[in-house]
Amino acid sequence: METRIEGTGPVLVLIPGLGCDDRLWLPVGQRLAREFRVVYPSVWGRGSLDRAAEELAEALDRIEAPQAFVAGLSMGGYITFELLRRRPDRIAAAALVDTTAFGDTPERRAKRDQVLDLIRRGGFEQVLEAFAASVLAPYHRDGSLRNLVVEMGRAVGPEAFAADVAAIRDRGSYEDVLEQADLPLLFAAGEDDDLTPPAVAERMSRQARQARQAVIPRAGHLSPLENPEATARVLGEFFGRGERL
Repeated sequence: METRIEGTGPVLVLIPGLGCDDRLWLPVGQRLAREFRVVYPSVWGRGSLDRAAEELAEALDRIEAPQAFVAGLSMGGYITFELLRRRPDRIAAAALVDTTAFGDTPERRAKRDQVLDLIRRGGFEQVLEAFAASVLAPYHRDGSLRNLVVEMGRAVGPEAFAADVAAIRDRGSYEDVLEQADLPLLFAAGEDDDLTPPAVAERMSRQARQARQAVIPRAGHLSPLENPEATARVLGEFFGRGERL
């Protein structure tokens, strides 16, 4: 797994969501690199969330980081949950951003199957247009942010995008991780996130042992892009309170 690194200090891994690359977290990472050694892992296209988590653990070995702070958004949150389940010793504290520990409903699984079918039939551009509209708050759906979401999806490519959609569809529940994880967890969501709204973050926080919760103002499902200043502040305050690595 390739990684991009900037800054010095405690290691902070920023894991992107479906259809996104380093550019999702870059506006936040550049702010946090003043205090943290920020790692951007290329997790997409594995077709397996647990495989992505294992490869990420191996990447931490290569940069000699026995433990790290971890923030994962959406699919990146699922990979974070997999790390918490399989390699909890590698994480000092984790932020679950615009994500959920709860499995897909049958209706949501059916929609993912429709996306896979459309990609197979050559409709990847149509998928990206709908994807950009679903992940951004209404007031961010026109202009540069929409264009960037589509560009990131194209960079990830249809094969990797489809592999990740299938992995997300089949992931199941992470409620066992919520109940067993014995380390600080932050649950954050954009205030206008229609996919995993703040109510989902609140529900997760009630099941966790050491939980904090935050709402990112003026943001939808892609908080790091839609309000990087607020997202960086929330993460910096949370990880800044943690024990230094």
